[in-house]
Amino acid sequence: MKVNFKMHISFPGMITFLSDFGDRDWFVAAVKGEILKINKKVLIVDITHRLVPYDINSAAFVLKSVYRNFPAGTIHLVVIDPGVGSERKPIIVESTGYYFVGPDNGVFSYIYNKDSRVYKINQKKRLSSTFHARDIFGPSAARLSKGLSPEVLGINRKDYVKFEFPKIKKTKRRIYGEVIYIDHFGNLITNIPNSTDVKELYILKRKVLVKRFYGEGKMDEIIVIKGSCGFYEVASNKRNVKAISSVKIGMKIIARCS
Repeated sequence: MKVNFKMHISFPGMITFLSDFGDRDWFVAAVKGEILKINKKVLIVDITHRLVPYDINSAAFVLKSVYRNFPAGTIHLVVIDPGVGSERKPIIVESTGYYFVGPDNGVFSYIYNKDSRVYKINQKKRLSSTFHARDIFGPSAARLSKGLSPEVLGINRKDYVKFEFPKIKKTKRRIYGEVIYIDHFGNLITNIPNSTDVKELYILKRKVLVKRFYGEGKMDEIIVIKGSCGFYEVASNKRNVKAISSVKIGMKIIARCS
């Protein structure tokens, strides 16, 4: 059964904005300006613009972690677009009661499900080959916020880029996972779900014990806690784990089950 997403959207609408544009240049402001030309009353909420440039996987994880914190019908504008100007498609996605607008490069991988609908955005005028956030994605999000349907703005497509969330491997007493994201505090978020009963974790040949919260660890002690996004994370009490180690995204970890 097709979900009627439009019934969740009330004027003037809400758009979130997630990108790797940083905060030094005019890029974010230019996109917002084009949105406001179309809908002066829309509420624009910045998620972050300080993602590592071109890191589609991290962007997909951030989106997965935050999009449900907004009201149903919110339009999530996501622009991590190393393929700008190429043949990759600009798309609108309807999924789980929300709209998503951005490039078809896998950045929406973690929000797709069997009921998701994907539309290739119609392009009616000559565009910059380097700034589709300003020329396509922002205006499309703005038109959605004014009540236009994806069917008006694009053509339904069945093919789109999707990669799988990194899977853990389990044995009777061990779980083999990896670091999938590193946050601003240097905490290492893993792909091991909080629902798994973990006693301790091994990373960089170091044994790390599970604690209930950050402050339960001794000062500078590296610990493991159940993170707020639903996965175990390696952290430290008032210390940046990434800064004191050679960890990186994709690094393998081993957890011992209770």
